[in-house]
Amino acid sequence: MISEKMVHLIRENADDLTRKLCKELITREETKSYRLVNQDLLYDRVFDIYIRLDSWLLGDKVKGEVRNHYTKLGRKRYEEGIPLNEVIMSLMLTKRRIWLYVVEKHFFDSSYEFQQALEFNNRIVLFFDRAIYFTSIGYEDELRKAVPKSPGGFLSRLFGMR
Repeated sequence: MISEKMVHLIRENADDLTRKLCKELITREETKSYRLVNQDLLYDRVFDIYIRLDSWLLGDKVKGEVRNHYTKLGRKRYEEGIPLNEVIMSLMLTKRRIWLYVVEKHFFDSSYEFQQALEFNNRIVLFFDRAIYFTSIGYEDELRKAVPKSPGGFLSRLFGMR
């Protein structure tokens, strides 16, 4: 099946994907805070996403595990001082890098395989949409703890605190 072949391609080329994404994260203005992260640590974090992706996409991990992982990730990034917009951009770039890599490797031999790959890409998009959502929740949880509640204030309205 094409999805298993694509997951295998991602897993087998996780190092190359990781190096390319790390370079992009530290050179883009939209993710400039990642320049302050130790490069070995950044590599390990990105590599971890690509290596885990197979179990998440092929159904070995339940949705709750993904929720817990990315909620914790959001909390950690808040504690590290990385702005939420940059965290979200890093996840978007991670997702984008997968598709670019598959296209770059001329992975499709037929229009049927291309259609299957698009369907698989939809699964990747859904996964990263959830990852972004849960990361935002974790980040906002930490932000709420750090900001004193003021009834009727801007942050209360922004985060729905009553």
